[in-house]
Amino acid sequence: MSVTRSVDDGAMRSTRPVHVLVVEDDDAGRRSIERFLRDSGFDVTSAADAETAEQLLDEHQFSVVVTDYRLPGSDGIELVRRVKARNPALPCLVVTAHGNVRSAVEAMRAGAAQFLEKPAQPELLVELIREAWEKHALRLEVEQLRRQLDERYGFDQLTGSTPAMCKIFGRIKLAAPTTSTVLITGESGTGKELVARAIHQNSLVKHGPFVAINCGALPETLVESELFGHERGAFTGAVQAKRGFFEAAEQGTLFIDEVGDLPLTLQPKLLRALEQRVITRVGSTREIPVDVRILAATHQQLERMVRENRFRADLYFRLSVVSIDLPPLRERREDIRLLVSALLDRLAAPGNAPCEIGPEALDALEQYGWPGNVRELRNVLESMVVLNTSGRIELEDIPAHVLRELEPEDPAETPRPGADVVGCTLAATERAAILDALERCGGNRTRAAQVLGIGLRTVQRKLREYGYD
Repeated sequence: MSVTRSVDDGAMRSTRPVHVLVVEDDDAGRRSIERFLRDSGFDVTSAADAETAEQLLDEHQFSVVVTDYRLPGSDGIELVRRVKARNPALPCLVVTAHGNVRSAVEAMRAGAAQFLEKPAQPELLVELIREAWEKHALRLEVEQLRRQLDERYGFDQLTGSTPAMCKIFGRIKLAAPTTSTVLITGESGTGKELVARAIHQNSLVKHGPFVAINCGALPETLVESELFGHERGAFTGAVQAKRGFFEAAEQGTLFIDEVGDLPLTLQPKLLRALEQRVITRVGSTREIPVDVRILAATHQQLERMVRENRFRADLYFRLSVVSIDLPPLRERREDIRLLVSALLDRLAAPGNAPCEIGPEALDALEQYGWPGNVRELRNVLESMVVLNTSGRIELEDIPAHVLRELEPEDPAETPRPGADVVGCTLAATERAAILDALERCGGNRTRAAQVLGIGLRTVQRKLREYGYD
């Protein structure tokens, strides 16, 4: 009997057998693991080396891979990299008799879901396999829902399967068919305009125009005229009357990007337009009714600007009826593989197959901090595709500025090779690494986050989970 998971897909309901590939060079150990996993209800296929395992991966579809760290002719970490190059979502567990921080870090960077020390307790192994498969199956369901959303709701330009992105997709779906204003926040390059376009595409005014204005890209003296229009002779150079963006977006959507840069003197006029649904052109006293859905975005902290009297509180509350906060790419690294795959598809020349990417190159992209977020990732990939002549992106093709950031700043900041793994699971190793980094940084959470190569909010969240205030 196979362990199965039910997937509810509307009227359809299917089951997937949990098929485990066990890679272990020790015959006795391999047979022991096979027997116990079969007794626990799994389908099991085994291999004694990495080469055989790769052949099996080409021939069969597996749910989870369990591999020994040391294998003849290769090692388990390299096998994990190759598995991830084939199928980034396939979960892998690494078992080793030589547990230390270096091995655990290598396993994490290669994409392993868990890292266990020998002798692995059979019951724990079964539990971790089931946990890895549950997460994998959930991701498959999310991707299936994403494809359905792409077809039905036009979310095809938004990529991600992390919980944070799934929550954002849900908010878009709920907010889109309403007339409420939506405030989209996040660092530059996180895709705020893509979210705005997805909301418009699924709104009641999707057949109307989508008009975007960037307040940060216009001189302060022109913002009012661009938003509300002007009459002939309203100012020097106004040789004829002009409609503003509000009128251009009639019965459609007006997207006000970088609304935090809107001059304080114009904020009352925007607030009145939102509340009264009327505007007044520059140089006129005549009120013009407008029927427009308003979406706004900013990379600035508007709440702090309100406290500093640099942004009106009433306008902030009027804009943020629905709020969508986009996480930076460094806080959703699990999405980088999906993003790379999607972007390479889009960057492929018409009629050409997309560039492939080697496991080491992909690993480097996953470790980089991406201060420019998805926009920077796209630009880096486009540069590599344009300059590539082999059809495959390797580590040496990665731009120098990306590779430089991956080099340790100080040897003392690298994991200690001889240190023992605190626990047998990856979660325990992660906890040890975070607490150790925090101690070595004198309690400075920002510095610890930099040493670990993760976001400050991630460190803070993890510390709360560990019970540290």
